[in-house]
Amino acid sequence: MTAVSDTLDHFFRENRDDLIGFFLRRLHCPDTAKDLAQETFVRLLFSEQRTPTQDRRALAFFIAGNLVVDHIRKESVRARYAPSQEMPAELLEAVAGNDPDAEKQLMAWQDLDTVNTALNELPEECRAAFYLSAIEGLTYAQIGECLGVSERAIAKRIAKTLKHCRDRREQH
Repeated sequence: MTAVSDTLDHFFRENRDDLIGFFLRRLHCPDTAKDLAQETFVRLLFSEQRTPTQDRRALAFFIAGNLVVDHIRKESVRARYAPSQEMPAELLEAVAGNDPDAEKQLMAWQDLDTVNTALNELPEECRAAFYLSAIEGLTYAQIGECLGVSERAIAKRIAKTLKHCRDRREQH
């Protein structure tokens, strides 16, 4: 380990419970709190490797606050667009009744299912790059840093993923 990671390891052990408590008070989920505390540590490590900070604790809680906001946004999107278990049957009944909005919804779900299947056909490296870009909102440079490859390689992976998904959608 490097000197930075040694001191961060010590810092994390000292502040882990405070970070978890911070996340628990806001998100009320112990597993999410632990995961986000770990993510805070990882981001702090990357930040410290680039530019050491004078107030590590303040930076850690700043990162934690941003992670809470990101998590809430993502959960909001998931709740809005994730299919419920009853949704397909309801949609099929509505389509049978000639409801044009329900028919559009059913077509959208089928399209999402096609894209999901297409994504699962791709290698993990393409799916990871696409996920980090589309869901996490990382730049190609950040993704390249995370995955240990060049920006150009990330651009190629994402282009391959988009083309594959588009081709599968056109086949249906």
